[in-house]
Amino acid sequence: MKSTTEAEADEPVLQPEKGIEDLGIAPIHVPKLPIDESCPEVSDIPPIKQEESICEEFKDLEDVEGLFDDIEEFDDGEEFRERRYMEEQARLEAEEAGNYTSDGVVDDFQVQGVVESCPLCSASLAGITPEQATIHVNACLDGNPIPLPKPEEPPPPLDMVDAQEVSKRFSRAAVPRPGQANPINVGGSTTTTKQPTSAFSKLMSGHAEDAAWATAAASEHASRGKPAYQRTCPFYKIMPGLSICVDAFRYGAVKGCNAYFLSHFHSDHYIGLTASWSHGPIYCSKVTGSLVKNQLKTAAKWVKELEFEETVEVPGTEGVMVTMIPANHCPGSSLFLFEKTIGKGPKKQRILHCGDFRACQAHVNHSLLKPETIDSISGKVKQQKIDVCYLDTTYLNPRYSFPPQDDVITACAEFCKSLAGESDDADEALDSMSHEKGSVSKFFQKQKDASSSTSPSSSTTTTKTEPQSTPKQKKKGRLLVICGTYSIGKERICKAIAQALDTKIFASKAKIKICQQLGDPALAALMTSNPLEAQVHMQMLMELRADTLQEYLDGYRPHFSRIVGFRPSGWSYRNGGGNNAAKNVPANVSPATVPTVAILNGPAWRTRFSRRDLVAQRGSTRQAMCFGVPYSEHSSFRELALFCMALHVEKVVPTVNVGSEASRKRMKGWIDRWLAERRKGGVVRVLEGEEEESEGCAEKKLWDGKDGKGGWCLVVV
Repeated sequence: MKSTTEAEADEPVLQPEKGIEDLGIAPIHVPKLPIDESCPEVSDIPPIKQEESICEEFKDLEDVEGLFDDIEEFDDGEEFRERRYMEEQARLEAEEAGNYTSDGVVDDFQVQGVVESCPLCSASLAGITPEQATIHVNACLDGNPIPLPKPEEPPPPLDMVDAQEVSKRFSRAAVPRPGQANPINVGGSTTTTKQPTSAFSKLMSGHAEDAAWATAAASEHASRGKPAYQRTCPFYKIMPGLSICVDAFRYGAVKGCNAYFLSHFHSDHYIGLTASWSHGPIYCSKVTGSLVKNQLKTAAKWVKELEFEETVEVPGTEGVMVTMIPANHCPGSSLFLFEKTIGKGPKKQRILHCGDFRACQAHVNHSLLKPETIDSISGKVKQQKIDVCYLDTTYLNPRYSFPPQDDVITACAEFCKSLAGESDDADEALDSMSHEKGSVSKFFQKQKDASSSTSPSSSTTTTKTEPQSTPKQKKKGRLLVICGTYSIGKERICKAIAQALDTKIFASKAKIKICQQLGDPALAALMTSNPLEAQVHMQMLMELRADTLQEYLDGYRPHFSRIVGFRPSGWSYRNGGGNNAAKNVPANVSPATVPTVAILNGPAWRTRFSRRDLVAQRGSTRQAMCFGVPYSEHSSFRELALFCMALHVEKVVPTVNVGSEASRKRMKGWIDRWLAERRKGGVVRVLEGEEEESEGCAEKKLWDGKDGKGGWCLVVV
């Protein structure tokens, strides 16, 4: 006889990563259900045994801010970890197919730990403080280089952190510390929004920004594993001249900051925000605010929930007005447009922070963002500029010109519906998909389980040899669909598949609690805590693989006969060959070699997706299939180009993939190219429509960048 502990260890579990429980995402216990088809009723699932796990020394503490600052698990966020997995998955599949090639670019996640050097003398900045790095780089700019101090030896690691030390960290984090000096000059009496005019001023301005980026990257690298009071807030999280920080909670109190804005509830943006937060008001959407209060236990007095599309004044910022705009990312995600009147005249300083977003027509046509507006007094058309745009550059890489969300949602829903029918229909759908794509079956492994030959899902061989005399011999297997999600995000694809299958969505009680706060009554109505009532299950995206899906299915037999898992992420997008020119562009290609007009209006860059584009991942079988699908809640490469060229943005500051000089240079090359071509060729106007209707563009002048009057660009919906 096995002990209870041993028996529980044998049961399959999709286990979230360490620390996710704090976000309300509990591990899902999969029971070994009795295989007795004569008893369709499901008995109650026994609850997981939970025991106290609180150390006596800390049991009276309400929170532990700073206690685990040396654990960097959430620093890069769930999306970053998914990127690492999908890049490795693509490499393995390409190697197995014998067509692996490298474009010579080190991926950004591999260079986050690269030690920065001085952009002028190339001296290593490893091991020195941000202040020392700033002094050295500024001295090089002045033409009087000084030697770098010797790196300080790191203190020995502490084996334990006692309650007194925790209390000290709380108090230290509450002491405001200066953020990094901001090289971006916007507004004010001594600086202007005008671009540098002389070659010398442009050179010095560029050097100053390069130095600031190098210092920020070196500081971030040096501060990994350190508590908030030992971190310096980088300049790109501080809005110049506004006393406002955005998504900068890991740095504690920032000197001069009177308002802290949170763009959305993803860990890489809210990290550092806990129940002990007392450094200033937190401005966010209602959905985000609810999650901050209920999941992170932050005191309600600090959370200031804003309404979308309402312009309000931010107290303590000398008249800064903010308008919150939906970001088209995860539920509650926001863009923030900050406006401040300069001097006594009508001139305004306008800064747009995008947080994480997926650019769409609603953004470029928004009344406060669009490039032209009508003067309320004179009635004349005038330009509407954005001085600085802090841009989500997650996919500012020509590798990732992935398809529209609706394409991917429709393909997944249709595929699941075809598999949920009669077994013959399901097998026909699989065979058809394999034949059309030509590469799906490559990763299908033969089912080794002999007992599976009698299951409904493996009746393909039997039905081909047995006579089909009566309809009773056709068995209808029950499909189980696992959708990978983050703490929040990817709900749209789960909801669409559930609606296509006319079923509920299973999730843990903690996850259901989160879904009930997302402002989507239709989604909330679909949720259930009974796994057998639902054909769609929500699980942590990083836990989905072909082998874990098979184990998951085995735990639910005979109630389900086939399982399909989807890992929805932009990192799933494959750079294959074929006739798609966009897919053949390497990541390090020079922007000058790719015509902007081709990116905007070339059919090769308007990527589409359908059922036949589904490719099963390595280890998949006909009973347990795992698919990486290019469903992204970030802007694609082409969408970023459209966004930059459809608005009158004067300066773009990237906020993602800024940890390495090589990555920053690649992104700067594209951004500078797009802004220059917009100034020369005029703004791009977005025209939505089906690709088949693109002939309608013939009536409108497409953007060609030649006459300075702008033009149209088709966005497929």
